[in-house]
Amino acid sequence: MSKDSMEILGDKGKIKIASDIVMTIARHTAEEVEGIISIKGGLPGSISELFGKKTSNKKGIKIENEETQVIINLSVVVAYGIVIPEVIKKVQEKVKSSVESMTDIPVSRVNVFVQDVNIT
Repeated sequence: MSKDSMEILGDKGKIKIASDIVMTIARHTAEEVEGIISIKGGLPGSISELFGKKTSNKKGIKIENEETQVIINLSVVVAYGIVIPEVIKKVQEKVKSSVESMTDIPVSRVNVFVQDVNIT
């Protein structure tokens, strides 16, 4: 897989899906979960980058391409008063499900980093 796109072998040939598409699906899906205020930039650095793993990053979402699957890293802002672990588990489940169903790209993990709490 290339850094900027992911390849799927279909019955009639190759299908390439840009990493930005996966990031857009992940962002939209995560922001639909009640308790998530926004996706925020500033993901923590990844050890895998030190070892040359291919990654794509776009304001709070990072995609790590592995051989046959991807890892999605999200940085989020949550609403004050929510039960953070419950909301994050929903984000992980929904993002994995949405990306896999819309792109047919296997997602091995969805890591979520809570960067801020929005007190309104």
